[in-house]
Amino acid sequence: MMIKAGQILSFDKELENTRNQSLQELVKRQDIREFVEKNHLTKKALEDAWVDLLAYVDDHEPCLHCHGINECPKMNKGQQITLSYDNYVHRDVRSCIYGLEKHENDQLLSRFHYNNMSTRLALISLKDMAAEAMNKNDASMMILTKQLIEYVNRPQTKGFLVCGGPNRTRIMAGMMNELARRGYEVGLCHVPTLMADVKASFNSNEDTSLVDLVKNIPYLLLDSVGEENVTNWSRDEVLAMILDYRILNELPTFMTSAYGFEDLETIYMNKYNDKREQLRAKNIVSKMKALCCEIIID
Repeated sequence: MMIKAGQILSFDKELENTRNQSLQELVKRQDIREFVEKNHLTKKALEDAWVDLLAYVDDHEPCLHCHGINECPKMNKGQQITLSYDNYVHRDVRSCIYGLEKHENDQLLSRFHYNNMSTRLALISLKDMAAEAMNKNDASMMILTKQLIEYVNRPQTKGFLVCGGPNRTRIMAGMMNELARRGYEVGLCHVPTLMADVKASFNSNEDTSLVDLVKNIPYLLLDSVGEENVTNWSRDEVLAMILDYRILNELPTFMTSAYGFEDLETIYMNKYNDKREQLRAKNIVSKMKALCCEIIID
């Protein structure tokens, strides 16, 4: 079947009308209008860029009411089409603000070599914690955040045992976050979970590798110390091994606990108040003292 010349001309005219009507609607959008005015686009340039402008608008429609990358319906989450002009309109794909944030967070989380707690904790900002303490006029938290910021600015070998207070884990996670932001390799270790994981891995020969991973992390937070199920094994063969290694290799170590050093000594006697247990409890706490200064918060 042959297509007549008149039919082609009619189709071209119809396409031209469609394009012109579409362009009239497109330039009503503020972002398109600003792009046109900024680059002094001629009618010919607009006509040539029609398909690119349509693609841009279609791509941005889902973004109008977006509140985060988790809500993004696109195949390429966190990506947006952008327009630029250099003799003709260019269409590029770049990260949106949420895409940039995800990329930044992914880079940050890659510096957490171990985290058996949560991604949410790893992403807590120390600066946000400092601002929160100031807004609540919480004197003890303001002093602590100031001390932690000073540490991050000038890291040292000796860390802190932060005990008491309901926000000890969050604020210390914030400090590890800040260290990671500055390029240091860090780890978040919930001690009760670590002990359970090591015990569960006995039959798979992975217990040694897990302890080796934790003990070698350059900047390590041991959370909820003394809240694990204390046994001779957990105290002397897991925790003591980690602490000894970190002392010998001068690796900065931080701890949180509901208890101070004095109470921890009682806890690590493992229910048997004989001289042998007393010595072992004193020994484990002396290792903690070698690694950490005690900070008590309300």
